[in-house]
Amino acid sequence: MDVCVENVFITPPIEAINLIQATAEEEEKARAASSDPHHEHRETDAEQETVARGFSPADSSETPNTETTTEKNPWSAWSWLGVCKNSTRKIPNTIPNIVHVDVDAFFASVEQVLNPRLRGKPVLVGRGCVASASYEAKFVGVKTAMGFREALRICPQAIVVPGQYEHYADFAERVRRILETYTPAVETAALDDFYLDFAGTERLYRDYEATLRRLQAEIRARTGLSVSVGAARTRVVASIASRLERPRGFRMIAPGEEENFLTPLPVEKLHGIGHVHAGALAERGIATIGQLRQVPKPALQAVFGDVIGQQIWERARGLDGREVLLPSTPKSVSRETTIEGGTIDTEFLGGLIEYLSERIGSTLREYGKQARTIGLRIRYVDHFSAHQTVRLTKPTNDERELLAAAKDLFAKLFTRRVAVRLAGVSVHNLETDKRQHELFDTNANRRWYLNRGLDSVRGRYGWNAVFYGKGLELREHYATKPNGLVLSTPCLSR
Repeated sequence: MDVCVENVFITPPIEAINLIQATAEEEEKARAASSDPHHEHRETDAEQETVARGFSPADSSETPNTETTTEKNPWSAWSWLGVCKNSTRKIPNTIPNIVHVDVDAFFASVEQVLNPRLRGKPVLVGRGCVASASYEAKFVGVKTAMGFREALRICPQAIVVPGQYEHYADFAERVRRILETYTPAVETAALDDFYLDFAGTERLYRDYEATLRRLQAEIRARTGLSVSVGAARTRVVASIASRLERPRGFRMIAPGEEENFLTPLPVEKLHGIGHVHAGALAERGIATIGQLRQVPKPALQAVFGDVIGQQIWERARGLDGREVLLPSTPKSVSRETTIEGGTIDTEFLGGLIEYLSERIGSTLREYGKQARTIGLRIRYVDHFSAHQTVRLTKPTNDERELLAAAKDLFAKLFTRRVAVRLAGVSVHNLETDKRQHELFDTNANRRWYLNRGLDSVRGRYGWNAVFYGKGLELREHYATKPNGLVLSTPCLSR
């Protein structure tokens, strides 16, 4: 063992000595050449020889940028120490790092996942007009925002469903969590619309295209939803690429190919150009993005205004300075919901406030925050509202402590013999959770471990895996799902 260690640490200095000796010999030859009467001609030859070895004449005083035989040898000590120049593969510096992920026919696709009998059939979601149409209906001409009478005339066999909107936010959250396993830079532009930034992940994902295809397949396998993926250097080009070949589209635009990609496309494909703008351009003989690119910026600003004209001019060239925005840390957290018909049952209202406090406490711990102020808001069926806040004795993210303060506020606010239609809990003045274990209050330490255990169990098995006693009464009034109760406000499941 001693011999191996000795070989590893002694070999590099010996090689360094050999390199220094070789360098000294070259300098000696150079000095001898400088005293030669034919110095100019020899210097030219030396310069050519130097360039052939990897030097530039201007850098002749610096260390040669050549690889020694030892460095090329994978069994040398340089290689064992991880400094061999050929030990790692070269990685391209530029990739189409902005990725746009769009769920195909989101509402209709969720309905087909929830009800397998709808799969493969034309499905229309909405009331009065089409909020979402499956691709089986889109292929025959049905479009979003079309009236149902017109849609059913085009596709008589279509199945109309009103929509289960409480489930859509859950599926969007599931998709977002899958995306976050690939890169933390995920921006939710809409419920079914995401932008990702893969900059700096070149060493993590050697085969970039295979990674994006694996992402697409994983979403399909884990949620049942198909997504279209577009990758480019800017958001505007990535969003166009993802929408060209739906459903299950996949398109990567290599850096430098943006102009060739955009030129033949119709102007309607450009984000920010609606039917009105497209009509105005068509009147002037502009039908493609390539033709739009030939229009001077002042002319576009004269027709569409300074801001819109500038935006159209930039996006026609694939320029987009918008970056993928990371989820920001909240400055306050609130959870509220309406109660159909209202109620004066204080036990029910107490259980609802407890549930809302649980959601807030879990969210605070997720962001590593504590709250110093808590507020309670109630609204009666006659639209009279009451709201009050109180400063906590110490910052906390424990739902038991939040609940105790919220119940005190409820006792002060619920003073009328009128049914309550809305209840909400909010916390403000958030600060970073820097809590240390208490020396004398062992009960507080137990609560800290209990809350972390609850978060761990719920994160693995769903919110309804563990609940407090008052939650039993709520489950008699509300349906349940993996992410919690199905209240009137779908966002409470997040």
